Amino acid sequence: MQTFELILFLLAAVIASSILDKFLPRVSLPLVQVALGAVIAAAVATPLEWGIDPELLLILFIAPLHFNETRHVDSGALWKNRWGIAALSVGLVFAIVIACGGTLHALVPAIPLAAACALGAAMGSTDAVAVTALTHDRRFGSRHEALLKGEALFNDVTGTVIFQCCVTLLATGAFSLVHAGEEFALDLFGGFTGGLVMGVLAWGLLELIRRTGLDTPTLHVMLELLLPFVIYLTAKSLHIGAVIVVVAAGLVMSLLPQRHTVATARTKLQAAGVWQTLEFVLNGIIFVILGMQLPRLLAPAAEGSLGNPAALLGVVAVLTVVLEGVRFLWLLAMDALAAARAGRAAASCLTAQALRGTLAVAFAGAKGGITLSLMLTLTAAGALSAADRSMLVSVASGMIVLTLVLADFAVPALVPSKRSAARSRDRVDAEVVLILEVIASIRADAPFTGAVRAGEEASAGAPATIDEPATVIVMHRYAEILEDLAPAASAAAAARARAEIARVGDLYDRMDALSRAAAQWDGETEDDEAGEGPVGAGPSDADAAGGLTGYFQALRATYEAVEDVQSQALARELQLIKQMREAGVIDAAHAKELRNDVYIQQLTLD
Repeated sequence: MQTFELILFLLAAVIASSILDKFLPRVSLPLVQVALGAVIAAAVATPLEWGIDPELLLILFIAPLHFNETRHVDSGALWKNRWGIAALSVGLVFAIVIACGGTLHALVPAIPLAAACALGAAMGSTDAVAVTALTHDRRFGSRHEALLKGEALFNDVTGTVIFQCCVTLLATGAFSLVHAGEEFALDLFGGFTGGLVMGVLAWGLLELIRRTGLDTPTLHVMLELLLPFVIYLTAKSLHIGAVIVVVAAGLVMSLLPQRHTVATARTKLQAAGVWQTLEFVLNGIIFVILGMQLPRLLAPAAEGSLGNPAALLGVVAVLTVVLEGVRFLWLLAMDALAAARAGRAAASCLTAQALRGTLAVAFAGAKGGITLSLMLTLTAAGALSAADRSMLVSVASGMIVLTLVLADFAVPALVPSKRSAARSRDRVDAEVVLILEVIASIRADAPFTGAVRAGEEASAGAPATIDEPATVIVMHRYAEILEDLAPAASAAAAARARAEIARVGDLYDRMDALSRAAAQWDGETEDDEAGEGPVGAGPSDADAAGGLTGYFQALRATYEAVEDVQSQALARELQLIKQMREAGVIDAAHAKELRNDVYIQQLTLD
């Protein structure tokens, strides 16, 4: 029961964080969840205040989130930038270990160098969950985006192996370079090989079920949800890099051929919806849990049992500056090499815009669950005193918070959002024109939709201006799109959009008021017939009751006709997109993007 209550408690915290996020537009949702988790831990006693099993954190959250991330990542971009990703996943991690480990040992000589390097190894592991959650809407450029995603997916192997070597050295005083190399090769190359095999087997299983006619959307989604856990546990039993196996298997499954039929498209849509919900919940829970751990981990530092709290805070700040500085310099050197290979001068990487982009990628490498899970295992190292372990975990927790804050506030200030970058004023104006034409066509085609018309089949008294309720409902849906486009449109286009929004809104409000009145009158009539209402309450005349009931039935039929109206509107939208493309109003890429949106809506209707 306690576990069940904890699960409900965490889900309630995620829901509350999403509500709070609406009132804090300048703060990202992950940071809101971390803060909410910290407040909850300080106010309410929960089992998580005594810590969480790091292995449970990896399998329950990291495995499915990594698996889902590989379903959407651009595998071609990852392959194109494979050497850059390798440099970040291996070389940069070693550089961070040396820089952060050496700095910490110099600042606090009481901490052994091996323990300080263990902290550096944990900080070298960029958290894919945090990176995706904090930077998914930022426009970094195709190369930088591929490097960032590839680093987040693959660099935990290097960080984990170095961390384990540091802990072994700390506990035994002995270190074998050969053994460390074997562990790294087994985790990395064994992980890739195991992921290749398991990805092919998983794909073959799904194809076999599909070909035998046993596949249903529900079965397919359940198998997809189960796969990352099975793959992770199998990899652990084989003693190879479990996270790498999950990532590699997901990439293999995304690259293998898939059937493209209406049935598979519907299954993919259903699976995408389930994964989107699961990703939101798991992301939210992991950040809430991270926040709930912070008071416990930072309490010794705040109480002064680890020395001067201001001095410890200074150590956290210095180490964070070193971490971000090493990342920035490494990325800048990689940008210079890439420019030289492309035949451009290395000085092109020193322009203000280029430096802003590089700095944004450096700040985007936030730390999160993987770093915390590694540092929590450090408590098992017997060679460390309790005070040293508490200090290392507190320093790591403080650095996690600072990297999250930097990613949340610095990155948006340095690079634009994908939405604002993609929506130039000309593109927005073209979309405004398209939606206005669609609304006009809906209004013109209303008598031919086959929907119930309130003025003809309903009771007398329906406003003549609301000739087609189903039409008004669909028009209102398109008017909501205009509301989203208007702020980014030119003054003239925005004025047209707002005028149409006002016209459609007036029709929708009057129709909605009429619907509520009809429902109320129909309910009162039923009460009268049952003898439950007072005499004379509502229409008691048989003809009036019949008329109202007829109106209510017509209203229901009108709502059932909405899909018919929407279907014809989408078909008309496709025609308008083709006409605008032929007229040169929109380019081919924009037309493809608009068509894809329509196709998705059509599949949803079907």
